[in-house]
Amino acid sequence: MIRLANVLIVHSDAAVAEAFAARLSHNGYHAQVATSSEQALPRLKGEHLDLIILGQAIASALDLTRSIRATEDGRDVPLVLVADTVDAALAEAALANDLDDAIAWDCNDAELFARLRPLVRLATMRSELDQRVAVARAMGDDITAETDSQGAAPPRILVVGQDLGEVSSWLADMGEAVRSQNLYDAESQLETRNFDAAVVCVGTDPAPFLAFASQVRNNPRLFNLPLVMLTTAPSIADDAYRHGVSRVLPRMADIALIRAVVKTLVRRQQLRWAIRGALSKVLAGKSRDPMTGTYSRAFLDHYLQARLSTAQAHQRHLAVVFFSIPNVDGVRSHFGDDAAEHLVQQLGQWISGLLRAEDLNAYYAPNQFCVVLPDTPLVEADVVMHRIAGVLAYTDFAVREVYQPVKVWVQVGSTNAKPTDTAEQLLGRARAKLD
Repeated sequence: MIRLANVLIVHSDAAVAEAFAARLSHNGYHAQVATSSEQALPRLKGEHLDLIILGQAIASALDLTRSIRATEDGRDVPLVLVADTVDAALAEAALANDLDDAIAWDCNDAELFARLRPLVRLATMRSELDQRVAVARAMGDDITAETDSQGAAPPRILVVGQDLGEVSSWLADMGEAVRSQNLYDAESQLETRNFDAAVVCVGTDPAPFLAFASQVRNNPRLFNLPLVMLTTAPSIADDAYRHGVSRVLPRMADIALIRAVVKTLVRRQQLRWAIRGALSKVLAGKSRDPMTGTYSRAFLDHYLQARLSTAQAHQRHLAVVFFSIPNVDGVRSHFGDDAAEHLVQQLGQWISGLLRAEDLNAYYAPNQFCVVLPDTPLVEADVVMHRIAGVLAYTDFAVREVYQPVKVWVQVGSTNAKPTDTAEQLLGRARAKLD
């Protein structure tokens, strides 16, 4: 059975841990249980863990956190503390001790999985970086995988909606708090500047704020942006999580809790930036296609075999998408090789820009790009595929020495990995579906 994530739950009460594991399993996560540190630590090796849930008392959980972080296999795995009640003191302790989140046992599924999914994707990003670095080194490129976010610039936080002055004052010592009185201005700010988090103070009508959250999540540039929603109507929480909000807090929550939540999410976002930066450094030397600036066919061939082996060994999703642009040949015949190459270069850049950092885009063959989406179900990959195809089809491209807009038509095909696939079979099946 394909797994969305591999999770280890550590709790001294096996019955409680098993009940939580069943809850995760019902939603596609593979969860195993350890009832002590002695059981937990040996399971770090070889399990390809995406998440560790610590359900122990705070003191023992912090001791175990330090032990996990001291190991090669556990130092980067997201850690979540689950407790009966999460107050400001617990949230601050989790932040100070390198835990990635603190969640209440009784939170409902809408909140639980809205908060776990970004951590699982963070684990995917780290795994993807390790995989690409290993392939690049095997091809002879001298690549490092440093992801230290400690030297990151002070965070920039967007504060949107009501009570801007008061809320901004709570966050002022964290970095730059940028105020935005209305959602239209907030959208403009997000499109033109990079932010590490947004705090949305909901007005009397939550509908436009929920729509704003959905728009952020559907934007390829912004879908990882942490969104904290402060509201006087707790009943909208489930809706908010379904619209992509990262955390929902009462407007009158303890200020220390709000600060701890924002700090935790900012730290996570800065880590994403660091991993993204490290991934971009892999795209060099033999890994890079010189014409398009995407990954090369040689890199794809080496990488996909390794990625497929990992997916099959750990029962994980792996999707492959092809984009073919046949009318590039028409541009070549009318306007020459330089114009055609400039168009293909732009197409590669647009496709890469519409993907997540952990998705890989390679120039596969003349006028064809292959995209690999790790840990992604086919249904989600198809959404990405059609969104990108739509954007490309409706874009007017400006091509060198061609004094008219150039439009393209796009053929697409997709598939997901099967347990017995070879890399050649996986690619062949996706290409065969080009239409």
